[in-house]
Parts: sequence; structure tokens; C-alpha cells
Amino acid sequence: TRFAAKIIAVDDTAVPREQLQLLYEMLQSEKIELKGKDAKKLLECLKRKHAVNSITVVRLNNRLVCSSEGNGAADAGRAVDLFKFISSDSSKPDAIAVKRNSQWHMLFPSNGKLLIIKANNSLSTLELKVIAKDIERVLQKQFN
Repeated sequence: TRFAAKIIAVDDTAVPREQLQLLYEMLQSEKIELKGKDAKKLLECLKRKHAVNSITVVRLNNRLVCSSEGNGAADAGRAVDLFKFISSDSSKPDAIAVKRNSQWHMLFPSNGKLLIIKANNSLSTLELKVIAKDIERVLQKQFN
């Protein structure tokens, strides 16, 4: 009742699911064309498409493939070392998510490469697979 809510100060607000669904559908319907041969520009398009802060692709031998940010090489070395450390301690993980400075850093192995994706929210393994598939397409376009 209202009286109990005022006394107990219960917050009965709910997440506006209808508004969130509308935003989600709007973002899904936006067409983002991947044009050009520059890998950095293509990764910038993928950043917008998947609503993430940055994308870096590195080979597991610490060799940077491409990055949407200027600091890709520094992040790549640390990420590969972290991934190798965790992989050596247990079975090969599907993905690693670390929250640092209110931003999620997700490491996702794909076809001999390690994808480093930074975002404000943690992504599911399925979402990371979709991004990996898009990145593979971009890299094939870049190097073919």
C-alpha cells in the first residue's frame, strides 16, 4: 500500500523494458555499410554497429593485426599475456571479461587471433561470436 511504501521506502520502479526494446530494434535496423580497404576505418564501423568502445585484433604471438584505437599495441601485449596465463592454469576459456575503470575488457579467441573488445557493458559469448564473425569478414576483405 501507499502508506507502507512511504514508511518502508520501498523502490518499486522497474526497468522501462518497452523503451529499451524500442531502442534495441532501432539500433538493429540501422544499416552500417562497411566500405573501404582501411582496416581501422572498417573497425570504426564495427564499433558503431556493435556499440562497443574499441576493437583490437592481435595474433597469439603478440603481433598486432589491427586496432580501432591508437593504443592497440600496448593493450595487445597485456591481453595476450593475461589470456595465456589463464589458459595455462585451466582449460582454454571461451572468453575472459575483466572490469577496469568502469569499462569491460573482453578477450575472445577466434581463429588463432585474440579479439580485445572494450565496452561499457559486458557482452555475452554469443555477442562476442557475432563480432568475431564480422571482424573475420573485415579482415578477409582487407587482405584479399
